[in-house]
Amino acid sequence: MVKILSSLVVLGVLAAVISACSTPNVNDIDDIEVEAARAQEAAQRAQILAALEPLDPLRYHHLDRIIREEHRIPADAVVWANRAQEVLDWVDWPLELSDHVEQYREWLDSLLAAFRNDDAHAAADPSKIVHALAHTFEATLEAWLSNESLPAVPQLAGLEPPSHDGGEHDGHAE
Repeated sequence: MVKILSSLVVLGVLAAVISACSTPNVNDIDDIEVEAARAQEAAQRAQILAALEPLDPLRYHHLDRIIREEHRIPADAVVWANRAQEVLDWVDWPLELSDHVEQYREWLDSLLAAFRNDDAHAAADPSKIVHALAHTFEATLEAWLSNESLPAVPQLAGLEPPSHDGGEHDGHAE
C-alpha cells in the first residue's frame, strides 16, 4: 500500500511538473504580445515626449540670430548642438519619423561641424535651415503624439548639407 501511495504521489508530482512545462495556450501568447506592444509604444511615446524639450525650436532663435546677425558662434553652441545630436541618437524613433529624423540629423551634423571649426560664416546657412527644421520637426512630433497625419519631410529646394572634412562626425556619414 505504501508503494502504491508513494507511486501515486510521484505520479502526481510528475503530472504537475509536466503541466507546468507545457506550452501556454494561444490566448496567453496573444495577451503577452499585446502587452509587449503596449509597453513598447508607451516607452517610445515617453522618449519622444522627453525629446521635445532639448530639441525645442526656441533654442534656435537666439542661436541663429547671433550666428547670422553678429557673425559669431555663442560659447554654448557646441554643447547645445551635441545635446540635440545625442537626443536624436538615443530615441527609438518610429519608422514613420525616420526620414524627418535623418534630415534633421544631417543638417545638425553640418551645423555642429561649423561650430567645431569656429566658423560662423560656414554655420550661417545650416543654422538657418536647422532653425526652420526644428519648427517642422516639433510639429511632426506633436502630430505623431496626437495620432494625426504627419507633415511631409520638408523639401529644401535641392539643398544638401555642406560636408566638412569629407568624413564622419560622431558616427554619421556626411
